[in-house]
Amino acid sequence: MTDRASRFAAPLVALLAVASSIIGVVNTFTYDDRYIVELNPLMRDHRWARLFVSSYWPRDWGGDGYRPITILAFKIEYAIGHGSPIAFHATNILLLALASVLVFFLARRLLPLWAAWVTAALFAVHPVHVEAVANVVGQSELIVACALLAATSLYLRDRLRGALELSTAAQIFGLYAVACFAKEHGIVLPGLLAAAELFVIRDDAPWSQRIRRLRPMYLTLVLIAVVFVAARTYVLSDHSLGGFQPFTPFSALHISTRDRILTAIGVVPQWVRLLYWPAHLSSEYGPPELPIAQGFSVAQLPGMLVLVAVLLLAWVVRKRQPVISFGIAFVCVVLLPSSNFVLPAGIMLAERTLFLPSVGAMLVAGAVAVIINDWARARFGERRDVPRLGYALLALMLIAGTGRSLQRTPVWHDNARLFHQAVIDSPLAYRAHYMLGAWSFEHQRKREGEAEYHKALSLFPYDPFLSYNMAEQYRVTGLCGPAIPLYRWTMGLDPAFPLGHGAFAWCLLNDGDYVEARDRALDAIRVGADVKLMRRVISLADSAVKADRAAALSADRTNAVARGKLPEFVQKAAAKTNVPSKG
Repeated sequence: MTDRASRFAAPLVALLAVASSIIGVVNTFTYDDRYIVELNPLMRDHRWARLFVSSYWPRDWGGDGYRPITILAFKIEYAIGHGSPIAFHATNILLLALASVLVFFLARRLLPLWAAWVTAALFAVHPVHVEAVANVVGQSELIVACALLAATSLYLRDRLRGALELSTAAQIFGLYAVACFAKEHGIVLPGLLAAAELFVIRDDAPWSQRIRRLRPMYLTLVLIAVVFVAARTYVLSDHSLGGFQPFTPFSALHISTRDRILTAIGVVPQWVRLLYWPAHLSSEYGPPELPIAQGFSVAQLPGMLVLVAVLLLAWVVRKRQPVISFGIAFVCVVLLPSSNFVLPAGIMLAERTLFLPSVGAMLVAGAVAVIINDWARARFGERRDVPRLGYALLALMLIAGTGRSLQRTPVWHDNARLFHQAVIDSPLAYRAHYMLGAWSFEHQRKREGEAEYHKALSLFPYDPFLSYNMAEQYRVTGLCGPAIPLYRWTMGLDPAFPLGHGAFAWCLLNDGDYVEARDRALDAIRVGADVKLMRRVISLADSAVKADRAAALSADRTNAVARGKLPEFVQKAAAKTNVPSKG
């Protein structure tokens, strides 16, 4: 690449990013966008400081997550666009372009100019990015990616020259704070910098000296992380529903740490496929399509082999091909928070979480391109047809990536299109049917909704939100009979489930099960239901029980008179009142 062409390298990367995603600017609010943005009272609240003490998800929807920087960005975009989704989607497209340029500058510090451009260009058109860019709430992934890429690039700039400058460290600290408060997985920056230090920074000083020199910076990063975790813990203790994580497949199954890790290992081939061959995409990945492990089985074997092979490759080539090792380490570090290897996550797999890991995957691709180029030069010399073949192959990949991204982006245009496509893309993922069912009920297509809920329950009957929501649909239609078993199943799955206790009590009362209705009303009060309403249920249940006992006593007396076998206390009462008795 000539000096003149190098000036256009970064703008060309940005243009590729825009070209592959521009069609998404006309998308509406879909999926989580509606609750996080469109229906979120914070968007219309003029008390801007309040967002720093509010959960990411509104409390009525679980009160989970703490991402004030992302919510701040949403509020600004909401004000600029007067609530129009165009402002949000345009911002996402611009952030993709910025992230692609930052990938170029990061790769430029590690690879030849042409290879850095290839790395960034492939990143810019990668189809796995569609979910993060075409869906408004994916903006948190984009903000974190931009902050971490800028911080890592600054770190590499100074460390490849020598010592880390104080001004650079200050910029890294600011970027790290932005990343953490934009989304939780921003906390991984120290791991990325440590991986860079381990694999791509050449420093002749002994490790003890290097650690001593860098210790203040890393301790400051740890301090920022501690402040973030403390703020998140404080806010969520006030807003979340008892710390309950919604939509977590592991919450009801209570699987062991071993099985959770085995489940994550089973997902590893899917990560590799999506990073390097994203032909098939889906908005839903989960059980039973992705199985939850119950002890080791052959299902985990491919993932285990791939994981071991990749980690072994990173270690073996660390001296000859350090960029490959760094790229692999990059993927592993940024995937950890959502992988289920360390802590249970709310997902098994989501394409949006691969936005930042794809940087590492493309760094590996760029390093491999350098190896192939060097081999071709050594094998074929200066033959003109060899580079032409490389250009053609690169053009084909960029066209394919752009085309697939443009084809996939309209799927996220609206919920009707998204949810109907999800059951086509992942027919065995229960949440695909669950979400289509919820959308159908919302639009009064009750038969379709019931059918999709039944399909989801048959595929995976272990999500308490699913059984609870189906029970609610029956209850609001006046069908407490079929709702009661579903409420009972929900509470059996998770006794700490925070929703539905009051509705369950009302249905039991209407169904004539007064004793259990009273018990469930007491449970509902304990989990924070409307006390006045539940006391009314208890009062009605007690009155009904007394009435039933009186009716039962009257029936027993009538039957006993008919049989001539009144109880002794009745006989005595009858004798005093001259009521004739027999026996």
